[in-house]
Amino acid sequence: MVNPTAGGGRAARTAEAAAARLAARGAAVRTVSTRDAAHAALEAREAFDRGDVAVAVGGDGMLRILAEEGVRHERAVVGLLPAGRGNDFARFLGLPTAVDEAVDALVDGVETLVDTGLVRDADGTERTFLSLVSVGFDAEANRIANEAPAALGGLVYVWGVLGALAGLRPVPLRLRTSTGTREVPALLLAVANAGAYGGGMHMAPHASVGDGELDVVVVPHPGRHRRPDRCDVRDRLLLLRVLPRVFRGTHVSTPHVDVSRAATVEVSADGPLVAYADGDPVGTLPLTISARPASLRLLVPSVEGLRPGVLRPAAGVAA
Repeated sequence: MVNPTAGGGRAARTAEAAAARLAARGAAVRTVSTRDAAHAALEAREAFDRGDVAVAVGGDGMLRILAEEGVRHERAVVGLLPAGRGNDFARFLGLPTAVDEAVDALVDGVETLVDTGLVRDADGTERTFLSLVSVGFDAEANRIANEAPAALGGLVYVWGVLGALAGLRPVPLRLRTSTGTREVPALLLAVANAGAYGGGMHMAPHASVGDGELDVVVVPHPGRHRRPDRCDVRDRLLLLRVLPRVFRGTHVSTPHVDVSRAATVEVSADGPLVAYADGDPVGTLPLTISARPASLRLLVPSVEGLRPGVLRPAAGVAA
């Protein structure tokens, strides 16, 4: 299942090389060049009905479409050949990115169950996500990155961050979990199933897709006592100091970032804010975001070969 435009054409080249190697390994291969999301979803459903493994060749967007269909099909199995701009879910799990190694993982690998995330809007519309849902600074950076020139390649995320920083403003949010309701003026909210996004940023470095929980990362508005409804240069400078640490995941150890865990988070605000998930708009607040434990069968080289901790079970639950 190929998104021919992903990665500036890289996905199409990856699919061609992968099909040849799969055939050489004795696998039956059918390559589908998808026209749009609806076409990709239809082909995925038909593949699962046939008992085929549907392999996403592209970025996180194509993988999300296959996951959306896969969680609805009891025996669906999804594979991944990373060929997009970010490949964040593959990066988070530690899956191989070289074509030959990724193909061998499809042939020789094992099925493992991973958590997915579910977003439900006020009308009851449900959407699946794999990495994280963002509101505020991150969502605005995603919007700007999606509109950036394709020639920027992986630099679109830097472009998005710079644009979002220029228009930085606090977002008054209400967060409701099983432990209570919290109101916070925030610069950034991320609700993570898997912790990586933006082409290598580790927003929730301790997230697991095996614990049935979401990591809730909040950056409260640091200037809320000075100007609760706006940001000044001090707020932007603080965010600039924190952002580089996101690439290493060390930002969560600073006093400027709050991290908690919940199986379900209800997020609302006074205005119709748009949330983004896995790089695409996923709905307008209010939203209910939930973890769906062990809901997707994914082909991986081996469970032991994944990045340490990514399948960590919830506390008190035996692996």
